[in-house]
Amino acid sequence: MNNTAARWTLLAAVATLLGCGDDASLNPPTDASRAVEDVAPEPITAQVLSWNAAMADLGMITAVAESGDDVVVFGERGMQWLSGGAVSARDMRVMMWRDAASVPSGDGSAGRWVIAVDGAGHIWRVRDRMILEDVTARYGLSDQRVRSVAVLDETRTVFGTDEGFAVADGRRVLRWNDPSFATLVAGGGRIAALTAAGARVFDVMSQRFLDYAVEGATAVAMDADGKLVVGTATGSLWREQTNGSLVPGAPTTMGAVRSIARAGTALWVVVGGGLGVFDATEGVRLAGGITVSADARLVGSNNGSVWVLGDGRLARYTLTVDPRVQQWQEEVRPVFARRCTPCHLPGGTANINLSRYQFWVDETAVIERAVVMQRMPPPPATLTDDERAALMRWLNPPPDAGTDAGADANTDAGTSVDASGMDASMDGGLLDGGPRDAVVTDTGPRDAVVTDTGPRDAVVTDTGPRDAVVTDTGPRDVGVTDTGPRDVGVTDTGPRDVGVTDTGPRDGGSGFATVYPIIQRACVSCHGTSGALNMSTEALAYTNLVGVAAMGGSCAASGLTRVTPGNALTSQLYQKINGTTPSCGSAMPRGAATLPAGDIAAVRAWIEAGAAR
Repeated sequence: MNNTAARWTLLAAVATLLGCGDDASLNPPTDASRAVEDVAPEPITAQVLSWNAAMADLGMITAVAESGDDVVVFGERGMQWLSGGAVSARDMRVMMWRDAASVPSGDGSAGRWVIAVDGAGHIWRVRDRMILEDVTARYGLSDQRVRSVAVLDETRTVFGTDEGFAVADGRRVLRWNDPSFATLVAGGGRIAALTAAGARVFDVMSQRFLDYAVEGATAVAMDADGKLVVGTATGSLWREQTNGSLVPGAPTTMGAVRSIARAGTALWVVVGGGLGVFDATEGVRLAGGITVSADARLVGSNNGSVWVLGDGRLARYTLTVDPRVQQWQEEVRPVFARRCTPCHLPGGTANINLSRYQFWVDETAVIERAVVMQRMPPPPATLTDDERAALMRWLNPPPDAGTDAGADANTDAGTSVDASGMDASMDGGLLDGGPRDAVVTDTGPRDAVVTDTGPRDAVVTDTGPRDAVVTDTGPRDVGVTDTGPRDVGVTDTGPRDVGVTDTGPRDGGSGFATVYPIIQRACVSCHGTSGALNMSTEALAYTNLVGVAAMGGSCAASGLTRVTPGNALTSQLYQKINGTTPSCGSAMPRGAATLPAGDIAAVRAWIEAGAAR
């Protein structure tokens, strides 16, 4: 197998490619009957974001943090606070830095602090957006050499030290002795670090350590769900599943994985000398024309962009969206969600997966014939005139509509930028100017057959490491130390043996009817007849959620969709109810407790099953 990612492409005759009727009873093809096509993963399009608009000379930079729209950099010229793209404050008392982050306030008050770790292992807060304040003692770590800092969840910060790690919540600081965690990452209430054998994870709630054996591990991160992701020197990436196991994503053989960072719902990676996004299905999709230094380190932003630190320089990148991809997302994907998901999701009865943009590109000609000849969807289902017109506009773009190159960047990475100015209702191709009920006649040969000339029995060989073993080593009995400056009498009751709770997707049931009762209980009191999102009836809720772009405030520019069929992580609805901080807007239900785990799992299962009506 060559050094490209392998993707399964299922080919069938034209007459059965998109029909489900007579083929619905067929068993899925076996591996031996599938053709293997070696193709490079879809590229992404990324653009540089301007953050130093005044072009100030900031010197060598080694750490960065954000405070709202402001940027704070740390380097050889101390702390420099940029507001509106210009330096508004500078403190040069410290000029060697290791790490920085915007974290929950360290005194228990509302708001956040921008803090940084210097070369001597001290912790500094940027106070009043102007000056540095040493807060090492406030965090009870004066006797430690701090190496790293990360956000554990909405209320807690974690520090990596030479001796272990410390978790601070504004009232107290708890410490564990395990030097593996000197350089750490965190998210979703879990902490991770590289070890000689692979990776180690500590779950703060259960106070248990998990050891993962991954040969050649080089980088770790926590994804948007608080699950572990591990990159290796051979280019493979492993992702933790709901049951705690670690499995490989699609093959990635373009170089060593040097850094991984979560930004919103996207996982950015440095592989070899390239910058890209990791997709569990297709592997790493590199950004064309972008190279990074060998020592590049990534820092993710909540808005989906990523900072690249390397050779003392700092750059910021974001994903952009090809107009054709944007049109597919806005016009075609909603039709797919309503009409095609019973047959054309992965593993569907038609044996043809059309859940992603690139699959539509690959099969454009055949899909067009099926739409024109009204074979899709099969009876008794049917497309409305508007739905058929939407499909034909995308299938037959005007000559100046651009190319299909550009990758399903927003579909996989969960973010988009600067998609304004695109006419989502462009009326071109076969239906330009024609009446709604005009019939387009396909004069081409009716019985042309798509012939798969690829090898029939090629077998994909998984050469990746076989034994990514997870070992539950239980709580380390090293004595948790409370070093907080104010002991308010909180009782540490120790680890509770509550077992493993699987909150992953359940059976999605028959459709939206399984989910709407949850929405009635939790959402309709606010999202009733008033406001931009009316969910007062099941029909209105489905119409206003599935395939509809997020609206209001920062969410309008986020590129998110309220419900993205087949992808809960990029669905605004799931982000807002799953108990974590959403990439835009506020968690829901507003001012109330997080939904029960069963309700959250039911919503996720429905979305990932295709968000069927």
